[in-house]
Amino acid sequence: TGKNLPGSDLLFAPEPIPLSDIVAIVGRMSGDAGSVADWGNLPSTKLPNVSQTNPPMWLPRATFKANIRKAKFQGWPVDDKGRPIGGEELRAAEEARVKKQGALIGDAALDAVFDTWAWGANIATPDKVGNQLRSWRPDGQSFNQLGFTTAAIGGRALVGIAALSFVVIQVTAYGTLFIAPALRAFANVDIGFGTMGECDPTMCTKLF
Repeated sequence: TGKNLPGSDLLFAPEPIPLSDIVAIVGRMSGDAGSVADWGNLPSTKLPNVSQTNPPMWLPRATFKANIRKAKFQGWPVDDKGRPIGGEELRAAEEARVKKQGALIGDAALDAVFDTWAWGANIATPDKVGNQLRSWRPDGQSFNQLGFTTAAIGGRALVGIAALSFVVIQVTAYGTLFIAPALRAFANVDIGFGTMGECDPTMCTKLF
């Protein structure tokens, strides 16, 4: 509830991201990756035939959400001048709610946090989590809100780029296999996309 995270429109989230939800999440994490998960006991560490001294530590997105929702709220984060994030009015209105065990925290806010280190993937590793926390949650009390938002937007942008790349690949493949050969064979128009299909050399119009 209350005002949304500034800049969250650029995340293209499926629902609004209240700043109080971000506070509820950040207030449950300190400046190290150990506050996010018990990395040594994740399911990936117990897979067969993995190294016992250096097992893969993969934190699933769903596990992160469950961990945060049941974690203890450590305190309202502050900016670099010691002022509460969102202002005194937001803290007065929301602190009682966000500090409750099992407080309602929206998926969009949790996804925004997770994407700062996972870049759209559904798993995270302790090194990437630690690097991000040190950049915008350095001491377990302060919170660099702008740094966080920038990282979240960057992570979400990679999701968009990946989705766009997939669409381009599909369109290119479809054009190469079906559209371009048909245009060459039946309309004497060559739009590129491979060499399948025959175009009458005396009538062929090349567009690319």
